[in-house]
Amino acid sequence: MKIGIDIRELEQGRMTGIGRFLRNFIAYASRQRPAHQFLLYGNQHTETGLAGDNVILRIREEGLTQWWDQVLLPTMANDDGVDVFFSPYIKGPIRVRCSLVVTIHDLMDLVFPEYGGGRLSTVLFKMMATRVGRRADLVLADSQYSADDIARLLGLEKTKIQVLPIGLEERYRPSDNPQDLAEVKKRYGIDGAYIYYLGNFKPHKNVQALIGAYAGLESGLRQRFTLVLGGRQDRWWSERKALARELGVADRVRFIGQIDEEDMPLLYSGAALFAFPSIYEGFGLPPLEAMACGTPVLCSNRASLPEVVGDAGRIVDPEDVVAFTRSLADILGSQAELDRLAGAGLEQAGLFRADAICERQMQLLEKVAERGRR
Repeated sequence: MKIGIDIRELEQGRMTGIGRFLRNFIAYASRQRPAHQFLLYGNQHTETGLAGDNVILRIREEGLTQWWDQVLLPTMANDDGVDVFFSPYIKGPIRVRCSLVVTIHDLMDLVFPEYGGGRLSTVLFKMMATRVGRRADLVLADSQYSADDIARLLGLEKTKIQVLPIGLEERYRPSDNPQDLAEVKKRYGIDGAYIYYLGNFKPHKNVQALIGAYAGLESGLRQRFTLVLGGRQDRWWSERKALARELGVADRVRFIGQIDEEDMPLLYSGAALFAFPSIYEGFGLPPLEAMACGTPVLCSNRASLPEVVGDAGRIVDPEDVVAFTRSLADILGSQAELDRLAGAGLEQAGLFRADAICERQMQLLEKVAERGRR
C-alpha cells in the first residue's frame, strides 16, 4: 500500500504541534508497517532527515501555496499511484484520485474571525474548508467537541467524522532529577514555587483572567507562588504585561518567552500547578502534557477541555475570575488536593500515549484505502 502524506509542517529549525505529530506518526507507521510505502511531500523548507527503507521523500519548491496545494501536490500523488493521501490539516488536495483523509484540528478562523484577514478571508476559508471536507473520505477531529463544531459549521455529515485525539510524546514524564529542575528554573529566571501557563496570549486563551485571578489571591499565597507565563511574544503579550502592572502583581508575574523544546517537560514537572483558562480549544494539549509530567491541572470548563482532562483536573468557569481565584487558593492551600490531582492526572494522561493513537490512525488509513479499492 502506498500512503501519501503532506509533511510541510516539518519545517527546518521550527517545530510546530502538527510537525511533532507527523514526526512521531511517520516513525511509528514506517516501522510497524514495513510492507507499506510512505511517500512524503514537502517543499524547500521541509526537514528531510526522515530515515526508513520504505520512506520516500518528494521535495518540490513552493511559491504560490494554493498552486502547490491543489495542482502540484495532487499531480505528484497521482503520478506516484498513491492509495490513500493524508493531510494533517484542513488544506487537503481535492484533485487526488485516491482516497483522502484530512485532520481538522479546529475552526478557529470561523469561531474567531477577528484573528484573520477580515470578512473576505473568513468567507474564502469557509469555502475552502467546506470543499475539502466534502471531498475527503474521512475527516479526523481531535475531540468530540471539535467534531461537533466541524459538522455544524461546515455542514458535514457526522458519519464522515472520526474522533482521534492527539497522542502524547514519551518525553512527557515526571522528572525525578532535582538538579535538572533547578537548572531549567535558573535558565528562565524562576525563583521558588510557581503556577505555570504555556500557550499564546490571544484573547481566547484568556490569560487576562488568569492574571486577574492570581491578583485576587491573598498576599501570602502570591509570595509563595510566582505566576509563570510561557509563550512567545505576540501582539497581545504587551497587553498582558500591562494588566499585571495595573493589578499590582508585575513583580510576581514572570513572562519567560518562547520555551525550548527540550525544556518543556522540565518546566511542567517543576510547577506546583498548571493553569489553563482558555475559552476555546479544539483539543488542548498543554493540560495533558502537564498531567503526564505529574503536575496538577486547573483549567477551563469550556470547549474540549473537560473532555480531555476528564475527572483528573479541576475545572472552573474561565470567565468567573472570583471562582478561578477560589479554585487556585483551594488547590494551592491543600497538599492533599495537589497530590490527588497529580495522581489522577498521570492516570488520565496514560490514555493518550502516542503509540496507541498512531496505531489507531494507521488502521483508519488502511480501512479507507481498502474501501477506496472496491
